[in-house]
Amino acid sequence: MTNPLCSQIQRWHDQLTPTMEIMRRLAGSTEHQFLELGEKLQDFALRSSLISTTARNLVELVAGSESAELTNRLRRLFSDMDDYLGRVSAQGGQSCSTLEQIMVQLDNVVQPLEGFQKMDKALRMLSISTKIESARLGELGAGFTTLAMDVEKLSQAVSEKSAGIMIQRQSLTQLINNNLEMVRSTEAHQYADAHAILATTGNNLGTLEQMNSACSETGNQVGLISEEISADIGTVVSSMQFHDITRQQIEHVIEALEKLQQHTCTAMEGSGEACPGLVAETGDICELQTAQMRHAADQLTKATQAILDSMQDIGAKQTQISRDLQQALMGNSSSAEKSLLDTMEQEMHQVTRILQSCDQADQELAGAMQKVTGTMANIGGFVSDIEAVGTEIDLIALNAQIKAAHTGTQGAALGVLAEAIKRLSLDAVTQTEAVSSTLLAINAITAQMEDQSFLSGEGNLHQVAEMEQEARQIISALSGINRSLLQQLSSLASTSESLADDINSTTASIHVHEEVQQQTEQSLHALEQIYSEARAQVPASSEFRDNLRHMEQRYTMDSERMIHEMLAARHGVRLSLQKQQESSGSGSEYGDNVDLF
Repeated sequence: MTNPLCSQIQRWHDQLTPTMEIMRRLAGSTEHQFLELGEKLQDFALRSSLISTTARNLVELVAGSESAELTNRLRRLFSDMDDYLGRVSAQGGQSCSTLEQIMVQLDNVVQPLEGFQKMDKALRMLSISTKIESARLGELGAGFTTLAMDVEKLSQAVSEKSAGIMIQRQSLTQLINNNLEMVRSTEAHQYADAHAILATTGNNLGTLEQMNSACSETGNQVGLISEEISADIGTVVSSMQFHDITRQQIEHVIEALEKLQQHTCTAMEGSGEACPGLVAETGDICELQTAQMRHAADQLTKATQAILDSMQDIGAKQTQISRDLQQALMGNSSSAEKSLLDTMEQEMHQVTRILQSCDQADQELAGAMQKVTGTMANIGGFVSDIEAVGTEIDLIALNAQIKAAHTGTQGAALGVLAEAIKRLSLDAVTQTEAVSSTLLAINAITAQMEDQSFLSGEGNLHQVAEMEQEARQIISALSGINRSLLQQLSSLASTSESLADDINSTTASIHVHEEVQQQTEQSLHALEQIYSEARAQVPASSEFRDNLRHMEQRYTMDSERMIHEMLAARHGVRLSLQKQQESSGSGSEYGDNVDLF
C-alpha cells in the first residue's frame, strides 16, 4: 500500500491506539476514585445521622420533663425556704418585743425593791430605838425588848426576801439580755445571709436554666444542621451518578474509535481504493468523538467541582457545629474549680444550716422563757413572804401601841415608835402590791409566749431537715443530668470535630477532575490533530451528513444526542432531537441506565 492517503491512515491508526489507552485508563482509574469517595460519603452520612440522634437525645435530656420537674421542684423549695425564713424572722421580732416588754416590767420592780431596803433600814432603826427606850424605862419597858427583837427579825426577813427578789431579777435581766442579743444578732446576720444566699442560689438556678437552654438550642441546631448535612451528602451521592454517565460516554467514544481502527485495518488490507472514503470517515468520527469526549470531560469537571463545593459547604457546616458544641461545652462546664451545681449544693447547705441555727435560737429562747417562768415563780414566793412580813409588822405595831398605852405618859416615846412601825406595815403592803402587780404583768406576757407555736420547735426542725433532704435529692439529680449533658456535649464535640476534619481532609484530597482534565486534553489533542489532518485531505461530505442522521439513533443518552445535534447543525444538518426529547417524557439527562451506588 503505497498510496500517501493509505500511509496517512496507517499513521492515524497508530496514533489512535495510545489515545484509546489513555481513555481506558481514564475511565478505570476515575471509577475507583469515585467509588472510594462514595464509600467515604456514606460513612459521613452515617456519622452525621448519629450526631443528629445524639443531639436529639441531648435536647430531651436538658429540656425534657424530668429536668423541668426538678427545676420547678427546686424553685418551689426556694420559695418554701424563703417563706420559712420570713416566718422565723417575724417570730424573732415578736420574741424581741416580748422580751423587751418583760424588761420594762422588771425595771418597774426596782423602785419597790428599793422601798423594801429602806424599810429594812427603818425597821432596824426602830428596833434599836425601841431597845434604847426600853432600857431607859427599866422594868416598865421590859416588854418592849422582846418587841424590839421581833422588829429586828422582821427587818432581816424583809432584807433577805427583797435581796432574793433582786438576785432573781438580775438573773432574769441577764438571761433576757442574752436572748435579746442572740435574737437581734440572728435577725441582723443570719436571716439576711440566708435571704442573700437564697437569692444567689435562685440566680444560679436561672443561670443553669439559661445554660441548659443554650445547650438545648445548640442541640436543636446541631440536629437540624446534621439532618441537612445528611441530606446534602445524599444529594452529593446521587449526583455522583454523573461519573457512570461520563464513563459510558468515554466507552462510547472508545467503541467508535475501535470501529474506526477496524475499518482502517480492513481498508489497508485492500487495494487502497477505499482510502479516500476512510479518510473522510476518520475525519467524521474523530470530529464527532472529539466533541463527545470534550463534553464528557467538561461535564465531569463541572460535576466534580460541584461536589467539591458541596463538600466544602458540608465541611464548613460541620466545623461550625463543632465550634458551637465546644462553646456550649465551655459555657456549661465553665473553667471555675467548682461547677455551678456544686456551688448551689453548698449554698443550699449553708441555708439549711442557717435555718437550723434559727431553730436552735428558737429552742434556746423557749428554754429561756421557761426559766423566766420559773424565776417568776420564785419571785412570787418571795413576795408572798414579804406580804406575810407586812402582816407581822402590822401585828407588832398594834402590840407596841397597846404596850405603850399601858406605860402611860412614860411610854409616850414607845407609842411614837409603835406608830412608825404601823406606817412601815402600810408601806410594806404598798411595795408588795407594786411588786405583785409587776409579776402579774410579766406572767401575762410569758403566758402569751407559751402560746406561740415556735416555742415548740420540734416541728420546725423536722421541716428544715425535710427541706435539706429534698434539696440534696434535687441537686443530686440535676448533677446527674448535668454530668450526662457534659459527657454528651463532649462526645458530640469530639465526633463533630473528627467528622469535620475528615470531610475537609477528603475535600482537599479530591483532584480527580484535574487528572481527568489533564488526560482528556492529551487524548483530545491527538483526536483533533487527526480530524484536522483528515478534513484537510477530505472535507466533510454529504455522506457524513447522512451518517449523522443515522448515528443519532444509536445514542442512549440525551447529552450525547445534544452534542450530536450541535455538530450536525454546524454541518447544516437539522435533526429531530428536540422532538425526541419531548416525546420521551424523561426529565433526567442520564435516563435510567446508570447505577453507581
